[in-house]
Amino acid sequence: MRIDEFDVAKGFAISVVVFVHATFLNLDKLSVLAQRLLLVSSTFLAPAIAIFFFVSGFLGYRSYVKRKSFKMFESQKLKSILIPYVIWSTIYLLLQIEVGYIIKQPYHFTFLSFFQKYLLGEAFLPFYYIIVLAIFYLLTPIISKIDLIVMKKLLIVLFISGLAVMSFYFVPLYFGKEYVSSLMTYRDPLAWMFFYVWGMYLARNGNISWRKRPSIKVLILFFAFYALSCVEIISVPKIVQDWESYLILGPAVYVFYVFAMEIYLWLSYHSFRKLKILARVLSALGKNSFGIYLSHGLILYSILGIALMFDRNLLNESNFTLNVIGGIIGLGICYELSQVMNKSTLLRRMLG
Repeated sequence: MRIDEFDVAKGFAISVVVFVHATFLNLDKLSVLAQRLLLVSSTFLAPAIAIFFFVSGFLGYRSYVKRKSFKMFESQKLKSILIPYVIWSTIYLLLQIEVGYIIKQPYHFTFLSFFQKYLLGEAFLPFYYIIVLAIFYLLTPIISKIDLIVMKKLLIVLFISGLAVMSFYFVPLYFGKEYVSSLMTYRDPLAWMFFYVWGMYLARNGNISWRKRPSIKVLILFFAFYALSCVEIISVPKIVQDWESYLILGPAVYVFYVFAMEIYLWLSYHSFRKLKILARVLSALGKNSFGIYLSHGLILYSILGIALMFDRNLLNESNFTLNVIGGIIGLGICYELSQVMNKSTLLRRMLG
């Protein structure tokens, strides 16, 4: 049975990724009020990565059960993400080298640093998702054999572990300390494993409870933890310029993901049934979300490069309106790209 709302949910998630990456350009150069407004509004969209892991877990379990072969499952899944990952990592590394020469700040890569960038997903920051997902795919056959009661208990352990990982990064920032970098926290499988295994657990139960109207309790907790997440991101002292880490790696926002998952999947289900135009657009993006995830950096950098031809000062200032326009243009290009990918199997394989 195909779950159509997953395409809508993934389309929403990839739209958030593209739009936030565009609008966060030079965020530190905006006024304090503009920064806070953008952070508060973006917090509402923060569950995007958790959605990707949840859906991947749900579909990953069903894919493994269908194949009933460790070798076949791992071969198909890892090949589908790692080959495009290597290709696109190479593209981004070559672009970094070229841009470095252009701005007279050449990169001095060694073999070891090149290997590290491929191994840890550092060629392009968002690629941490692919590295962590590859680890989860390797663990899927093992977790699939766990007894349901044990798996339910495992979910509790994983939730507490994820909350601890987020807290260990985020809480020390209030005291001007950073014991674990945001880059390491992004890539820590324990930060995201709860959502992947949660998806597996529901798939194993055949549970699609998100199609029912969320309870009042869930709605209250959703808005309560959204409010706490906003307080969290506004109040924490910023000691590095990786703004997105403040948005998605805090303990309050981690709990917010849990209640947001049910709300956003419910909205995805009902938009597919009732809001046909919106659902069609998001589904097109969702069906090709991995290819867009890989290529959206190149798309946004290309838009920025064209803009710099008209105003070379863009990198030294921040214009929120221009950032939003760039995000909208980027989403439009991603949508058109998804339409072309739907018609070309070759292009879809090339882009992931």
